[in-house]
Amino acid sequence: MRMKHREYIFLGILSTSCLLFLFGNSIIPTTNAQGSNSNSTFDLKLDNKSYPITYNMSGGKIDKMTAMKENSTLVIDLVTNDNGNLTLELPRNIMDSKNPQNEDEDYVIFADGLQIGADQITTNDQVRTLSIDFDNGMEQIEIAGTRIVPEFGPLSAILLAVSVIGVLAFTSKLGKFRGLRNS
Repeated sequence: MRMKHREYIFLGILSTSCLLFLFGNSIIPTTNAQGSNSNSTFDLKLDNKSYPITYNMSGGKIDKMTAMKENSTLVIDLVTNDNGNLTLELPRNIMDSKNPQNEDEDYVIFADGLQIGADQITTNDQVRTLSIDFDNGMEQIEIAGTRIVPEFGPLSAILLAVSVIGVLAFTSKLGKFRGLRNS
């Protein structure tokens, strides 16, 4: 069964539309967030979507939370008034830390630029819960993982769409040459 040139064009447009629908949100990423008090949910904005980050905090409050995709780090700006603790649920669809064998590995935690430890309280297929102790005067906690949304750069969806169209166009031309050879 031979496909005509118009059918290839239709398939190219259809596949491009599907890809843009599926991956369109990652074309123009935004990685800013605003939030407030402890024992709360913080809405982290990524790719025009809001992701709830549940946390409980003693000894201060979260001022701002930002996802840094270039180094897979979640940066949390704090205002502290005492020694305290931040317990944070990190949804795996937002951020994760895995080794090459796809097994969980510890997040690397920094408090004002110095590496500190954290306890992983719970883990399941959806979230990993961290407990981080901090001193009064702490201004920033960074949580570094191996993946943060969006995982792929902003041009990857466009490049994939262009590649699919290119393959379809090449296949169409190849079919025409085969048709000439057989006649």
